[in-house]
Amino acid sequence: MPTHRTGTRQEWLAARLDLLKAEKELTR
Repeated sequence: MPTHRTGTRQEWLAARLDLLKAEKELTR
């Protein structure tokens, strides 16, 4: 698992939140 792939930790955290959001929209 690469540590600095998407930049900072906050950046990938935000990306993860976006993914979770999109998943919720799909499974609604």
